[in-house]
Amino acid sequence: MNLPVKLKDKSKDFFMSIGGIGEIGGNNYLYSFGGEQIIIDAGISFAGDELPGVDITIPDPSFFLSTDLNPKAIIITHAHEDHVGGLEYFFDKINFDIYCTAFTFAYIKYKFNKIPNYEKKFKIIKNFQEISFKNFSFTLIPTTHSIPDPSGVFIKTKRGNIYHTGDWKIDKNPIIGKKFDFKNYEILKKNKIDLLVGDSTNSNISDPSRSESELTKSFDKLFKSLKGRIVVTCFSSNIARLKTIITSAKSEKKSIFIVGRSVKRAVQTAIEQGLIDNFEIINEKKFKDFKKDKVVLICTGSQGEKNSALMKIAADVHNNISLSNKDNLIFSSKEIPGNEKSISFLKNSFASLGLKIIDDQDEFVHVSGHPSKNEIIEFYKYIKPISFIPMHGEYMHLIKHLEITKDLGIKKSLISMSGDLCELDLNNKNHKIIDQFIVKKLPIIQNNIIKESLFLNERSKMIFNGIASINLILNKKFDIIELSIKKKGFPFDDGSEHLINEIKENLLNKFLFLKDNLDEKMLSEFLNELSKKAFNKFYGLKPEIIVHTMII
Repeated sequence: MNLPVKLKDKSKDFFMSIGGIGEIGGNNYLYSFGGEQIIIDAGISFAGDELPGVDITIPDPSFFLSTDLNPKAIIITHAHEDHVGGLEYFFDKINFDIYCTAFTFAYIKYKFNKIPNYEKKFKIIKNFQEISFKNFSFTLIPTTHSIPDPSGVFIKTKRGNIYHTGDWKIDKNPIIGKKFDFKNYEILKKNKIDLLVGDSTNSNISDPSRSESELTKSFDKLFKSLKGRIVVTCFSSNIARLKTIITSAKSEKKSIFIVGRSVKRAVQTAIEQGLIDNFEIINEKKFKDFKKDKVVLICTGSQGEKNSALMKIAADVHNNISLSNKDNLIFSSKEIPGNEKSISFLKNSFASLGLKIIDDQDEFVHVSGHPSKNEIIEFYKYIKPISFIPMHGEYMHLIKHLEITKDLGIKKSLISMSGDLCELDLNNKNHKIIDQFIVKKLPIIQNNIIKESLFLNERSKMIFNGIASINLILNKKFDIIELSIKKKGFPFDDGSEHLINEIKENLLNKFLFLKDNLDEKMLSEFLNELSKKAFNKFYGLKPEIIVHTMII
């Protein structure tokens, strides 16, 4: 039985992670209540080394865009890219409402401003406003995170209640927005939480995540003491961190440069929303003209993204920015699992140029936006969930989260991975996995979803084996006039005479038997096949072969 048929069962409730469980990023969750579906979040993930030339991916949205389903809504919990970044790539296929808070809409609307009447798909709602459908209702509950207006989602259904935490932490003195307030969650205590689906990111960490406001003194100290230019890289959508950096830079009378489209948009949105005081952002073309001790540069690329501003600066190919051995680079972010190699490469590239590299192992330059073990315990003791499914984390985070809940006496729990269809039992809490689906990670290239993955296989093949162009000219009698080979990205630089002789000999044998029936298409196929065999015979490699034939 396929997924839409199962989800239409009016007697049952379901949960399925399309992305966001078993990984950090790509948050995309599907719920179904009595045949009615909602989606929570539509995020991106960073691409791994297995996708050469690709920076980001999105979980395959066809699971909820199927014409056999009719979701009632998609809810965006907050404006971080790992929760909303995928929306723009399938926006035209959405025929249901998108619900979010005012700031989230203000932050993401630029993604859609080239689409006529895009705003009609959005429903801007307030916290604690109940939105009702036939079989369920939902309410956004404000929390604290590293961006304004983050929310958890409280869902009431005919069979029970669910709280989907979104990203959260206990921050009692945030840089932006209101402090974490347990009073916000009295609605959960009053209504009983039959199932909690919770953020697992820092479940393996005991120390508190600490408040964003605690970073101010640390940045003030660094900006006062460091000599030379100061470059700070962080997530572009971490509005709280951007405010911290900008405030400290202004207090030390530093000239501020911002490089990278996404971080420029973030700062501009924060200024428009009154979260950051307006200030002069200096044109990056003037970067070299300013006294080095008076410059702070904020840029994208903290995760070693291949096309980011920081990577271009490291490779010395940025149009306006170049750094010297007297400059400093601060990584004000956490390493996302899977990005370690890219980040290490980036740090080593700048270290080799003589820059001073500072990260959270050296100085206090980062706080997490997610709850540690002790914060989870404090929160769960307050809201008292009866059953539990961990989300938002790799498998080790899910296991640690499960251990915490068991210690709290929450015995009814289930670990599921992305692609697992869970039948929810909100009465007896005996949730179970009833089916599994393969969820593809679709690469995004030049703002387009790439559904056909053949070209990625070709890219990988070229990276490891190189590419060879085989050029063959024949006369009408099938005499070989010319056979030449050009190689690119091939590890061996010897002559090609042995290859040419091998291919010629095998071609001539083919001609003896097939000359009368041979056409140009067959000729190209034979040449391709024989060339592959020759490369494999002499080098044990299989480069990508491009064949050119001409009969004169």
